[in-house]
Amino acid sequence: MEVFISKLLWGGVVLSGLLLVAGLGLLWVTGDTSCPYGVMTFDWVLGGDPFLEPSHVIFLGFLVLIMTPVLRIVASTVVYAWMHDWLYTMLTGVVLVILVVSMTLGIG
Repeated sequence: MEVFISKLLWGGVVLSGLLLVAGLGLLWVTGDTSCPYGVMTFDWVLGGDPFLEPSHVIFLGFLVLIMTPVLRIVASTVVYAWMHDWLYTMLTGVVLVILVVSMTLGIG
């Protein structure tokens, strides 16, 4: 389990780094420093106008970096359930629910 989780975390950090470098490369090539004002939404990140603006790619890199620990908790919950370790399944499930609710409501 530890190997799977470590590969998941490593992959998330590497993907985030690649997106950040790609966004900075686009910024350097295009010189486009525009960034939208106000709240950035998932709709803007995944299908903005136009999609491959440097700010989109950089923000997506940060989003992947932020979501990597959340995916670790999801993976841990699934692995504990698969191993029939119900105590840890419940504990990581509660942590996941608290994390999702606090991210959704903007608490913390």
